[in-house]
Amino acid sequence: MYFLISNGFLIDPLQRPPIDIYIRFPFNIDIKHIYLSPSIGHHRSTLIEISVNHQIIDEKTSWLINSMNKSNILNVEQISFHRIVQILNEDEITQRIEIYDHDNEQSTNNTRKYRFSSYLHLINCSTIKITIKRAWRLSSCALKYLQIWAILSNSIPNELKIKLQQIISPHSHELSSSSSTNDKNSSQSSSTKINDIPSEFLDSLTYDLMLIPMLLPSGNLIDRTTLEKCINEDIRWCRVPRDPFTLEAFTEITQPVVAQQLKIRIDQYLSEHQNDPKYRNHRRLLDANQPIRDKNLFSYKRKFIDDNDN
Repeated sequence: MYFLISNGFLIDPLQRPPIDIYIRFPFNIDIKHIYLSPSIGHHRSTLIEISVNHQIIDEKTSWLINSMNKSNILNVEQISFHRIVQILNEDEITQRIEIYDHDNEQSTNNTRKYRFSSYLHLINCSTIKITIKRAWRLSSCALKYLQIWAILSNSIPNELKIKLQQIISPHSHELSSSSSTNDKNSSQSSSTKINDIPSEFLDSLTYDLMLIPMLLPSGNLIDRTTLEKCINEDIRWCRVPRDPFTLEAFTEITQPVVAQQLKIRIDQYLSEHQNDPKYRNHRRLLDANQPIRDKNLFSYKRKFIDDNDN
């Protein structure tokens, strides 16, 4: 198997299905949903089966805690797997597959959505096996990316959870211990920065001053640059652009619009404080009285749709 930097996994052309890929977790997890992309270029996997194992992982067998322990070596011949989903997809335009533990929205043009076939086996998982059983015609088996979303299993002892947290986030305890001494200074500086600016002018995600406020279908306000970052991330993972708060996809009817009146008030506020050093970096992008055309802002939406038509 080849590993392509930022482009996923591609099986050697001489290797034919079935291909097994094993992922052993450092602790037991409860799986919530899985995202994957079955194609890289013209190479495409069309039949994929996902199975799991439920061995108990403790401090002695966790590769995260004891990386040199020989017991961490996975002997697949001695463990049994239970299938949780089988994906058959021969649609050429499918770029993303989403698997959930509950009913979800209908599939879109380039995204196919499935449900797990067995909910009981999603709990207390230790190893996941991905079997690519079929590839498209003479192409190689491929996986562009794989995301497994899960939570810590209730079977993990509290002592192990604490130790795992220390390994995963080693600075969290240092930050928490020093936060008491720094809280006053940081809160004073942040409150001074934020309280000087009317709250209605602040981005709901970044809490920075907005220059071009966008009203989302959810009713939240974010800056245009923040919205563009969110949409670029959606496009990167082959998702339809969506509201970052509700995760509902944008449509022709429900899509972000420029908050014109708020934009005018922000420009007036910056004009009144143009000599204030704190606002010198916040220059106005457009005249407050000049309308902003939404179609220019959402030119990427048309491009995103056209890409699927090619």
